[in-house]
Amino acid sequence: MSIDYTDISQTYDDYRAFSKHRAEELGDFGGIREGMRVLDVGCGTGNLATQLLDLMNLDVVGIDISLPMLAVARGKSLEVICTDAASNRLPFRDSCFDIITSTYVIHQISNLKLMFSECHRVLRDGALVLLTSSHEQIENYHPVFKRFFPGAIDIDKARFPDIPVICDLLVTTGFQDIKHKQVLGDSIVIDEEYLRKVKGKYVSTYRLLPQSEFERGVTELETYIRSLSQPESAIWRGTLICGRKKG
Repeated sequence: MSIDYTDISQTYDDYRAFSKHRAEELGDFGGIREGMRVLDVGCGTGNLATQLLDLMNLDVVGIDISLPMLAVARGKSLEVICTDAASNRLPFRDSCFDIITSTYVIHQISNLKLMFSECHRVLRDGALVLLTSSHEQIENYHPVFKRFFPGAIDIDKARFPDIPVICDLLVTTGFQDIKHKQVLGDSIVIDEEYLRKVKGKYVSTYRLLPQSEFERGVTELETYIRSLSQPESAIWRGTLICGRKKG
């Protein structure tokens, strides 16, 4: 089932900010340096791109399939391109980028092997850096899925390729020196503001749940939040993966 990002684009920046700390960690892991040409695949509203540009002088290009999301990115003076979702091919010549980034996008790509091959093609000697979640992280570290939206776990484990699968595909498509590590996100406060975000289906998985299950989970979450004497917090976990192309 595809997800329409038209409505999401209007509130995406309010709900899915990319922190400076996370951008620094991704940049260090992938070896991003001043003056590099960077392609951000699935750039959305440009949250990562703007953070990278704030950190250092880079030439950043973003691509995405959603025109509404790209309209927001253009409003941030970013160079962005709309690409064909069906082809999974990148509209660039060979060997024209130093780094490719992609954060929480690969579960949306229909032919991951082809996309990795395309990334390898358009890279010079450089790196592909991915941010995703492992199956273990999906099952155990999402702030509310396991308790209030258990069906979301199976949905995301079916959508997200697990880390060994991703690493094997990177090797198959020519990448070397594959590495990965767990990263910790900012503390997430489970409060009325968080409930508002969930009601707005700020994570795409909520849009794939049966509406009855979503509404039941929201009701249970709302009751739980209002029963607390003070809000609880949770730490999000993700996985950074990097593969390098060598000449």
